[in-house]
Amino acid sequence: MENVILFGASKYGLSVLYYVQSRYNVLYFCDNDSRKWGERIEDIEVISPDQLAGLNYSKIIIASTFYKEIAVQLHNMSIYNFERIEINTYKDTNNDLGMYKKLFGEEATENRRFYNIGAGQFRHSAWQNVDYASDWYAMNQVDIQWNLLENTPLPVESNSASVVYTSHTVEHIPNISAQNMFNEAYRILKEGGTFRVTTPNIDLAYNAFKKNDRYFYKLIDTYSTKEQMERVNIIKPMNEASIHQVFLFHFAGQTSSLHADPNTVKISDEELEHTFKTLPYDQALDYCVSKCSLEIQNKYPGNHINWWNQTKLFQSLKEAGFKNVYLSAYSQSASPVLRNTDLFDNTHPENSIYVEAIK
Repeated sequence: MENVILFGASKYGLSVLYYVQSRYNVLYFCDNDSRKWGERIEDIEVISPDQLAGLNYSKIIIASTFYKEIAVQLHNMSIYNFERIEINTYKDTNNDLGMYKKLFGEEATENRRFYNIGAGQFRHSAWQNVDYASDWYAMNQVDIQWNLLENTPLPVESNSASVVYTSHTVEHIPNISAQNMFNEAYRILKEGGTFRVTTPNIDLAYNAFKKNDRYFYKLIDTYSTKEQMERVNIIKPMNEASIHQVFLFHFAGQTSSLHADPNTVKISDEELEHTFKTLPYDQALDYCVSKCSLEIQNKYPGNHINWWNQTKLFQSLKEAGFKNVYLSAYSQSASPVLRNTDLFDNTHPENSIYVEAIK
């Protein structure tokens, strides 16, 4: 059997271990959390990323929901023999094709009239991945190349799509690009087609900021290790930053004093307080994201440069032409195929909002 290393020493990583252990010889777990180094999971040692150099293995399997970030980290370490294996990869992702055919018909299923925008490593035989390959997202499996920041038409025929889905993508692009995405989703959908959007809910993040609830921001510990700091380009451990700067990094990353790029416009704690005291809530949020540069975002496309909540999503989707727009929730889509949480809604559900629109 091939010798592999699992990157991700968590419950998710353990689940992946159970799926792959009959196919691979797992030498080590690897993790960015220094507190786990030296521990053993199922009698397999957890090592640091620095220890990968010099080890004899055939490949690294990323067993973490932070696959995009880890892919970039490995790429920056000049490690390229890696792949992502989700738990659902070892399930038959075609076992629901009967449901697709029953709900949407043979033509839609066989011609893959289902589109995941910003799909990353998502994979299903009925779906097409719409994404933009880059060094930052080195592992993306792209069926349709589409750079959202260019605000161009999506190269898909009008009135042809059955379902369009996008997860944790609109926070990485400005309003004009998000509106173009929504407009294009409406255009390509058939009458009665579903568009589902999930993204961080800024209202939850703001309430946590006001309450000084640092536990809400789960990335604080993750982004406090040397490896992760280098990967996301921050100048100090996030656990040493004020709640103000953590909040800013959550939705207007370039403006946070954590961001290492010297050409960004920073917002101080005092300015942030003053902004939210003197401006209406949505205008204060807009003020912060207005300081983010698209040129810099092209360098660091993993940064967040926008905010979303129910009001803003509803407004933008209705502007795109959708008449039936409604609030959904984790695993509660009106479309049965979108309730499969092995494939959908599995990115940070604890801080996300879910909205659907029907054409």
